[in-house]
This record gives sequence, structure tokens and C-alpha cells, in this order.
Amino acid sequence: MHDEPLLPGDIAGILYGERLDVDAVLVSVTNLLRSKGIRVSGLLQHFGAPTPAGKRSMYVEDIASGERVRLDLPRGSGASGCTLDPDSLVKAAALLRDAIRSRPDVLIVNRFGQQEAEGRGLRPELAEAVCAGLPTLVAVKESLLPEWKSFVGDGPILPAEPSAIASWVCERVGSNFR
Repeated sequence: MHDEPLLPGDIAGILYGERLDVDAVLVSVTNLLRSKGIRVSGLLQHFGAPTPAGKRSMYVEDIASGERVRLDLPRGSGASGCTLDPDSLVKAAALLRDAIRSRPDVLIVNRFGQQEAEGRGLRPELAEAVCAGLPTLVAVKESLLPEWKSFVGDGPILPAEPSAIASWVCERVGSNFR
């Protein structure tokens, strides 16, 4: 694990709390940016029906292709603890690397979550996006803000408001936002 923060680049955290549906914000931002002719790639997160354990199933969607990957392992009603499927996370990482290679105007990443905070998950792909010079937006839960700042340094933290997020993107891609 690399302990130094990333060099300042075009990566911004979108801060959200427990009560905010950040996934709906990211979908809205994706649609808004696309309506302005901005090429958007990356991953969006969606939740499905409740599982027997009481949690909802969790998916990521590749923005470009619409392909969905289920991230959780279906477990029985007595199961507790993390339900993240490591193999599915590898598939999501591959989709994100493909998105980076496609050189979109902006990359959206569904989460900087516990896995990323611990140095795993999609963290290498986030670093790859920054190194590739792609403007990158990442949803960051308030409780993980210290780990996010440790990873990226003093990069911008945006409110979870589509117009503010779109303005940040448009500044980087040279597009007018109205």
C-alpha cells in the first residue's frame, strides 16, 4: 500500500451522508453531462431487492455499456458481516480499467468505500485515472473523508449537488454549463 497521497490532479470527492441517495445524484450528473455532449464513463451503483440476510443486493453498472455486475454474495438469513464478492470486485475493476482506456471526458466512480479506505478495492484504478489525467468524480461517505484525504491529499470536495458537480467537470473539459 502506498502511504503518500496522490499528486493533486483532476479528482474530486463527492461528499455524502447516510440520508442522501448519492447514487441518484450520480445518475443525474451522468445524464446532465451527457446532455451537454460530455463523454462520461465509469461505474454507477444500484441496489436491488432485499436478500435473506436483510441487506439489499448491490450492483455496479458500466456507464458506457450498461453491463451490470452483482457485487454482493447472496448469503443465508443468519449471515452477518461483509457480503462483498471479491471476484465481482475484480470484474468491476476490469470494467473501470476499460473505461479509463476509452479516454472519456470524465470518469465517474461509484464509491470510495471501506475496501478503498483500507488500500484495496478500486484504489489502483483510481490512481490509474489520475495518472491518465482524467477528470474523475468519486462518491465519498462522510465517515471515510479522513481516509480519502490521506489517499488524494487536498483535492476538491464537492457537494452532492448535480449543478455544482457539472460545473466542476465543465471547468476541466472546457465546456459551458448552463
